[in-house]
Amino acid sequence: MKRLAIIGGLVVAVLAVAVYRAKLSAEETQVRIDELKIEAQAEEAAIATLRADEAVLTRPERIGGIAQQQLGLEPANPSQYVAPEALKQRLGEEKLRLPQPTDGPAEGAKPQQQ
Repeated sequence: MKRLAIIGGLVVAVLAVAVYRAKLSAEETQVRIDELKIEAQAEEAAIATLRADEAVLTRPERIGGIAQQQLGLEPANPSQYVAPEALKQRLGEEKLRLPQPTDGPAEGAKPQQQ
């Protein structure tokens, strides 16, 4: 009977240690979950900021002004627009023209070494 009480006491002690370790592990996991939630909120805020920046940077009025100032582009003339039906005809008439090969190497080109 004394032996059974000692074994029972050891089992209770081992179970108490296991429960304590499980509790500590659960608390650490909860802390990590809270940290990840905060990080996720910060990332969502950063994404919202980037989307707002993209919306500002891709405004047609802004791009049009830059295209005119820096690239010298002008708005399209009505004569430049083509109906989709006529586009098939125009594409069939246009042919790809490749540059004609020259007989000798171009000026300044080095001959290939083998």
